[in-house]
Amino acid sequence: MAIRPAGFALCILSAMETVFTVVKYLFLGFFGLIGLLFVLALLFGKRMIKQWEYEAEFRDEKGREFGEFDIELSRLAKEEKEDSFKASFRLRHDSLQAGQRVQVFLDEILVMEGNVESAGRIGLGEEHIKTRLTAASAGQICRVVYGGIEQFSQAMVRD
Repeated sequence: MAIRPAGFALCILSAMETVFTVVKYLFLGFFGLIGLLFVLALLFGKRMIKQWEYEAEFRDEKGREFGEFDIELSRLAKEEKEDSFKASFRLRHDSLQAGQRVQVFLDEILVMEGNVESAGRIGLGEEHIKTRLTAASAGQICRVVYGGIEQFSQAMVRD
């Protein structure tokens, strides 16, 4: 039994057409899903309006980051009428001892304060804020004080 060339060509064309149809629907389905997610995000997403956002990164002599202080003034559009201040601080350093009091200043203003819970690291969040700032600018100095001595300082930059 011999395969006729015309029948074989039709079989190949039919298979190619099927593969093309599958690829077309996968392609359209993928971009359709992306489009749908974009429309849903526009309709139901929350838009954040940032007034400003700054950070200070603390680095060792090799350039590795061992600490960071982030601040921002923002609000959720259509939900919050007033801007809210957010701040976070994290530091990993061998000189931190459990129970030690750490203070974070922006210039001379005490912004955050908390105790070291595990030796060598501290993380301060919203509950550790002492002063809610309404204004900040690049170039202000973030100072980290513990043991009664200023341990680190770094200029704030845009985040």
